[in-house]
Amino acid sequence: MSTKMGVKIAAMSLVLGLCGHLVCGMYLGRHLTHMAIDNETGIVYVGGVNRIYQLDSELTLMVEAETGPRNDSPNCAPPPDSCSYEKHETSNYNKILLIDRNRNKLVTCGSVYQGACETRNLINVSKVKEFYDGDQVTDYAVGANEPNASTVAFVAPGPPPTNHDVLYVGTTFTGRMREDRIYRDEVPAISSRSLRKDKFSLAAVTNALQGRSSSIYLKREISPVYRIKYVSGFSSGNFSYFLTVQRDSLDDNRMTKNVSKIIQLCQKDPNFFSYADVPLKCEHNGMDYNEIQTSTVIKPASELRDSLYLGEDDEILIGLFSRYNEDMDRTDAAICVYPMKDVRAKILENIKLCHQGNTSVSGGGYLRVGPRGNCNQQSGLVINNIEDDNEYLCNTLLESFSMVVGISPIVKAPLRTFQNTLLTAIAVTTVNEHTIAFIGTSDGYLKKVVLKSAERAHEYEEILVDANSAIAQDMAFDPKAEFIYVMTDTNVTRLKVQNCLRFGSCSDCLSDGDPYCGWCSLEKKCVLRSSCPNSEDPSMARWLHGRANQCIYITEISPKTVSVTKVEELHLTIPQLPMTSTYSCVFQQLNWSSKADFWYFGAKCMTPNFTDLGLSLGDKASQTVTLALNSSETGKLFVTRKFTFYNCSNFKTCSSCASSPFVCDWCIYENSCHHNTLQCQQGIIRSQASTLPGKRGAVHCPRIETKVTDNIYLPVGVRRKVLLKGYNFPRLGSTFGNYVCEVDTGSYTYKAAAERLDDTHITCDMPKIEYSQAQGKLEALMKVYWGSKFYLETTTPLIATVYKCDVLANFECGLCLNLNYTWAALECMWCDNTCKYSPNCNSRSVSSCPAPEITRVFPLSGPIQGGTNVTIEGSNLGSTFEDIENSVFIASVKCMPYRHLYSPSKRIVCRADWRGQVAEGYVTVKIGAAEAQYREATFHYQSPHLESIYPVNGPKAGGSRITISGRNLNTGGHIEASFGDAPCLVESSSVSESSLVCVTTGVWDATPRSPIKLFYDGREFPLSRDFFYRENPMIEKISPLKSIASGGRYLTVLGRHFRYIQKPQMFAYIPTENGEYFPTKNTDCFIHHGSLMKCPTPSLPRLVRNQVRLKRDAQQKAPLVVELGFIMDGVLSVRNLSGSGIDTQLEYYQDPQVYNFTEKDRTKIFKGEMLIIEGHHLTLAADKYDVVVLIGQQLCNVTTLSSNQIVCAPPPKQPPGINGDGKEDGREYPDVYVKVNNLSFHVGRVRYDVPEQYSFPKEAIAGIAASGGFLLLIIILILIIYRRQSTKAERIYRKLQIQLDNLESNVRNECKQAFAELQTDMTDLTGDIIASGIPFWDYHTYTFKVLFPGMSDHVILHPPLQKNGRIKFSDQGLVLFQQLLSKKVFLLTFIRTMEDQRGFSIRDKVNVASLLMIIYQGNMEYATEILKCLLVELVEKSVSGRHPKLMLRRTESVVEKLLSNWMSLCLYKYLKDHAGSPLFMLYKAIKLQAEKGPVDYVTGDARYSLSEDKLLREKIEPKVMTLNVEHNGEISQCRVLDCDTVTQAKEKMLDMLCRNVPFSQRPSVQDLDLEWRNGPTGPVLLQDEESTTPCKDGWRRYNMLSYYKVTDGAYMSLLHRQQTIKSLNAFPIMKMDNDPGTRHWHLAKHDDATQKDGGVKMISEIFLTRLLSTKGTLQKYIDDLFKAMLSTNHTMPPIIKYLFDFLDQSAGHYGLTDPDVVHTWKCNSLPLRFWVNIVKNPDFVFDINKPHIVDSCLSVVAQTFMDSCSTSEHRLGKDSPSNKLLFAKDIVHYRKSVEKYFQDIRDQPAVSDQDMNSFLAEVSRMCTGKFYISSALRELYSYVSKYHSEILNALDVDNQASAQQLSMRLEQVITNMEGPSNKTAYV
Repeated sequence: MSTKMGVKIAAMSLVLGLCGHLVCGMYLGRHLTHMAIDNETGIVYVGGVNRIYQLDSELTLMVEAETGPRNDSPNCAPPPDSCSYEKHETSNYNKILLIDRNRNKLVTCGSVYQGACETRNLINVSKVKEFYDGDQVTDYAVGANEPNASTVAFVAPGPPPTNHDVLYVGTTFTGRMREDRIYRDEVPAISSRSLRKDKFSLAAVTNALQGRSSSIYLKREISPVYRIKYVSGFSSGNFSYFLTVQRDSLDDNRMTKNVSKIIQLCQKDPNFFSYADVPLKCEHNGMDYNEIQTSTVIKPASELRDSLYLGEDDEILIGLFSRYNEDMDRTDAAICVYPMKDVRAKILENIKLCHQGNTSVSGGGYLRVGPRGNCNQQSGLVINNIEDDNEYLCNTLLESFSMVVGISPIVKAPLRTFQNTLLTAIAVTTVNEHTIAFIGTSDGYLKKVVLKSAERAHEYEEILVDANSAIAQDMAFDPKAEFIYVMTDTNVTRLKVQNCLRFGSCSDCLSDGDPYCGWCSLEKKCVLRSSCPNSEDPSMARWLHGRANQCIYITEISPKTVSVTKVEELHLTIPQLPMTSTYSCVFQQLNWSSKADFWYFGAKCMTPNFTDLGLSLGDKASQTVTLALNSSETGKLFVTRKFTFYNCSNFKTCSSCASSPFVCDWCIYENSCHHNTLQCQQGIIRSQASTLPGKRGAVHCPRIETKVTDNIYLPVGVRRKVLLKGYNFPRLGSTFGNYVCEVDTGSYTYKAAAERLDDTHITCDMPKIEYSQAQGKLEALMKVYWGSKFYLETTTPLIATVYKCDVLANFECGLCLNLNYTWAALECMWCDNTCKYSPNCNSRSVSSCPAPEITRVFPLSGPIQGGTNVTIEGSNLGSTFEDIENSVFIASVKCMPYRHLYSPSKRIVCRADWRGQVAEGYVTVKIGAAEAQYREATFHYQSPHLESIYPVNGPKAGGSRITISGRNLNTGGHIEASFGDAPCLVESSSVSESSLVCVTTGVWDATPRSPIKLFYDGREFPLSRDFFYRENPMIEKISPLKSIASGGRYLTVLGRHFRYIQKPQMFAYIPTENGEYFPTKNTDCFIHHGSLMKCPTPSLPRLVRNQVRLKRDAQQKAPLVVELGFIMDGVLSVRNLSGSGIDTQLEYYQDPQVYNFTEKDRTKIFKGEMLIIEGHHLTLAADKYDVVVLIGQQLCNVTTLSSNQIVCAPPPKQPPGINGDGKEDGREYPDVYVKVNNLSFHVGRVRYDVPEQYSFPKEAIAGIAASGGFLLLIIILILIIYRRQSTKAERIYRKLQIQLDNLESNVRNECKQAFAELQTDMTDLTGDIIASGIPFWDYHTYTFKVLFPGMSDHVILHPPLQKNGRIKFSDQGLVLFQQLLSKKVFLLTFIRTMEDQRGFSIRDKVNVASLLMIIYQGNMEYATEILKCLLVELVEKSVSGRHPKLMLRRTESVVEKLLSNWMSLCLYKYLKDHAGSPLFMLYKAIKLQAEKGPVDYVTGDARYSLSEDKLLREKIEPKVMTLNVEHNGEISQCRVLDCDTVTQAKEKMLDMLCRNVPFSQRPSVQDLDLEWRNGPTGPVLLQDEESTTPCKDGWRRYNMLSYYKVTDGAYMSLLHRQQTIKSLNAFPIMKMDNDPGTRHWHLAKHDDATQKDGGVKMISEIFLTRLLSTKGTLQKYIDDLFKAMLSTNHTMPPIIKYLFDFLDQSAGHYGLTDPDVVHTWKCNSLPLRFWVNIVKNPDFVFDINKPHIVDSCLSVVAQTFMDSCSTSEHRLGKDSPSNKLLFAKDIVHYRKSVEKYFQDIRDQPAVSDQDMNSFLAEVSRMCTGKFYISSALRELYSYVSKYHSEILNALDVDNQASAQQLSMRLEQVITNMEGPSNKTAYV
């Protein structure tokens, strides 16, 4: 039988951090598709969506390579080809992942770029070579380009003559639309691809015109509608095979079904003429398992091989098939096995049909065949009777007999079937004689199956790997086949193929059926055969394998038991005992052993001598020990059996001795048990095991029989005689005493004389017995002794009941009389006014009792129909049931008692009878003439009345609490409710006179139920109302799915049917390390309407909260992910939504921190309009709506929230504080509290900075008023006189003053808000960068932009072109010239000579340096050597001059430009991996900040600028608008200004829509039109100019959005120009031709002075404060950039250290002691020649657009960096440039950073030549080969041609050049270059 193990492999929401001995797993994310194992290194490669993972053998992540998403379209070829179709971000699904062992490469193909492929380094998969281009589609299109389309690939031998391995590929057709088919029609369904070329082109193309190649195509008209799913592929023999699933007919209708097929291709066939496919069937009892899921091929082990009659080299195909049952509601599966020789035989049969002229096997209707079809005549093979099967199977020449689609299927019966199971993966191996299949299922289980024969397979184990997640097809073993790697959608798991050690016994080991495991007999463990010594010879029985009956065990021990008083020889029967070892018997518990000898059936040994060894059994009569056989070879106790030693003397009773299974006899008069009874007197009773004659068995033992002895009752204080009955009482002689009875009450033992009457009777004369316990009776143990305290045993303990009558009756008459009826043997009677033992009564006993008494009655109400069970409690309530049977009345109505509930004298339970009307009365009990009434309260007969219910709706799942209102609802003792036929469970605690609450139960359908019914003690009371059962609530979406650890964030829950839920709640399931979950506390949700509710997130437990914090502290970005659940009345479906398809995974992040005010006493002085509060992690899981700021009891309105700041607008007046008494007090400063969801922070207090108000005495006020009156008259006279002169001047002054005040206020507000707003925008930008990455240029483009700035084209990008019908330069001449340049002497002489020429300009020097770097970018070692030689000369020249500091400051020589180029190429990788990120962030920050304010479209001036030259000196207050922009069917919101021109608005819209798209791949703004869809008169096209644009004084203003009166929230469309004309209702506006002399302006006429309203000229310098505002906003990003540029960590490239050491050594060589000289050299080399260039031109590095305002700001940053490198102090004054004033304080700190940077580099160890060469070699390998070296050589040669005489002369006078004959070689080059040639040079 199979063993199912409930082994949960992993908690899939988390990575299994550790690998155990048996299993380990790794969570990698969703959509894993393929897996491959390197059998040499054990490395695991996994392909998924947008990722390739490299794991070690224990599944530790080594490398993670990103493969997507990519900007792609199914209608486009891969880049760099251009495409007119729109591209979008497309996820890249891995389609092919396999190892090319011949080239030691990993081949990966994805779903983007038409299924193009790459090869990757097996050691580091991030090192990749892409194959995205080619002359033909088949050069790059390999896999399917859709996520769900199948692709199968494998490596196998290709056709002659090379027979190299090729890549066989089967691909499902994906071209459904006409546009798609442009490329997909060219992709073959089956092909073989070259693995030895620079592209994955077809392996063989024998005739391109006739289409003969190693490919198979479907018919063009068939391929879009006839989808073939490729399942697997493999190589066997000289053939390659594919397995497919496809429709059995080309007709697409409901009657067609799928069929499985196998395709065969001969590997020697370059044209695939040998193609043949046949159906592959797996059938059983008429059931067709028609769809193959996966397969594998293997050479079977002997057991299966022999059953199939195969040879040792024969292979079998094992397939997993599936079928749907008749109801199509479940899937069944089967395993089928096909010998490959049978497969080839069946395929041969179908091929021969073709050669015989049977056209039914021609093409199948879906393969491309000739116009008249194939197989339409007999072939030459048939005509000539060729019998060679290979001629048919490997048809390489006869095209008309190709494309065979077989009609005769291969049919096999399953080895095993599986019900309600889908098998998805298989991996097969062999061990010993067994063939083992590891099979994965769709629900995450791994089955282990032994393939026994062609008809039988045995499943022996099943393991749960990943619950409810299908096992992927790519399962594989590790190189040693000790582990198997299993992949699901999200996880990769490694499992040990066996766990033999879990079996502790031979039977468990062998009965499990695990073919790996066997019992190593002498080692006593379940192990692999290889782990058991001497296991090769089966006859030695060392490794037992197979059935459990083969186990070695002790079958019998003779004798079975031994007395401790004897020593005996034991014979152990042990079948199959190995005779190759010596053994000993070990008695484990006795810690003793003896030598064992062999006997015919096993081994024999002696038992221990207990007396000599001092062994003892203690007081135990027997002890069973473990007898083990120990092997001297292994030291293991390999077989064991229980064996018993016994000691007769430890049996203390006759019965135990005589009934024991041992040879023990009981001596009666010795009262003891003996093994040897020779010393016993007469009277021996022998045990059943004894062989001696005599009385035998316990039946002859003396004993008291308690069953026949009457019960013994002993009243206290009374002497009684007791008769005991039994058997075989011994007759006692004079030597023995008499019998004695003992009674033990626990506190005292009473003894009594006893007398033997005969063999069966004894009497005891019991004394008066007393006991002090306050209980009615006491059970005392009674014993009988004889002789010398010999105990007379009893069959069961002998109990005497000692009792007190008065206590038993509880001093009540009724109970005492009841004792006479129930316990007459006690003789208790009521007399003397108490209950006594009757012989002790002094007066006559009575038969009746005093009057009854009632103390309690409940319930005290019931329905008038009766039926209420009433409980009456009291005393003397009758002594028998008959006393009260007809004696109970309630309100004069009879109440019928229940016999089984009656407790004599104490309690009566009766059922109230029908009354018929409302009434009340007493409860009465009559016993005889006596009567008792309950006077505490009356019983009420009531009629409950139902009036209403609320609510009247609830979910059909139940669980709703419904309140029923009415009157008299608290009637009776038992209340039930129902709504129609649906029960409603009454809450007893809720019942009152006017209402009660019941909880609904579930129903099947959501329909009304009526009437409402209450049942009181079974009586029905209805209400004619409906209760409406509604559909259960459904949850459809939850957002946002982030929360802080303390919870409290309100989530929006969307769904249906919420309004009927009374108290919805939410909770979370928190995962634990063992894979289980525990729930959080519930939080109450708030329903807004039927489809929306808000729910606060629950708080995590403190322990879990700390773990989240620790994760964050450890820089682990992964949050804690939990599953959300909901409690909605009784609806269970919403409690666990994990399988509903809804994203319910909530991410918990670390709690944010809010910092206290840092001012004195934590009291902040508030002066401005905004309050800024600092914090940390504020936006991890919160937005500004989650934050509440309270100042006192009033809100501070939060306007902006960033990661580190909260900005809020306080109340206009200072709120009152709280005094010591807890009351509001205006004299106290208010406290400031910040609440973030459930968190609350007291950050301090705030004080408003307002002028103090003073109060004056009334007398002073009167005096001032009088004086003021007099002065007022004087002032009026003065005003009248001077009103004309003063009024105008004062008005102007006041307006100017107001303007200055407003400006100061605005600058202050801008400084506070701008940074917080920018932080928010940059946070969003960071998220986009994480998703899409920074748009770096590739190395090729970067190189071109750096070496040839400002150029878009160059000769190096093209091959040499013809001029005047002939090639200007020859191939041989260029080769010779290149060889000559490789001579260092020539190249140095060449450069020196040209620099000596007056006509050799600066431009020529720059061009030569760039051309040399192009030529030697693939040989950076040589370029470095040349550079170093030139630098040595430059240093010598500079030192000899007057100003050595000027070296490298300007580009005046080739070497200076060469140094810049060299550094630029060497630092590309450092830029891309490290320093580029802060530069890009600075660029984006400048661009975002500049675009927040107005930017002049004409001049580029902006409000927010770092450059005074580009500062917009206008007071413009733009209006911010958010527009809804539609483009390509998607609508996004975009923020613009109303003062933006139409083009500026379009640019901002494109920035938003294409924020993750590189600039070069975006549509041009000039190719798009902007349409206002909801304009005032319909759709309106907006343009910068139109016919209605006014022109005034020769100036025409560009149209702004405000010109069109565009409103906030307007709907816009960005349309391609060709689409604009299709908008029928739009009004196209003709663009105005520019008139001669017309000038354009936007925000300012650049030759006019700015004027303010009223004609007063504004002072332009008043706007310079904007520079400071912008600088403060961008400060953080500038600091980050400088920090990255001046970093000396381990990532710093070694060339920097190498260069700086060279400069230090040069200065030392020439004795330069001035440190400023070397400092300046270093600044001029790296910061000036590289960093400044990159900072000013980020478009060299990134694929971006650099507006004018960004360029000017970056120039200021670059200049600041240059100033920071300078050693001279700059004196600043009012006339200093604004940029120097702006960064004056910062430059001081930056300068220290530069000095520290140089010092840190100086302190580092020197770079070795090996490390330097290694680095330069890596840079050389980055060379893409996309530049034409021949064109660069041609361009460089033009200088040779121009200065050839001077160069030749210089070579002639140089000794080294003469020695190498360089002059002659140059002449040879010139001759070849100037002479004619017929070859074009491509180097």
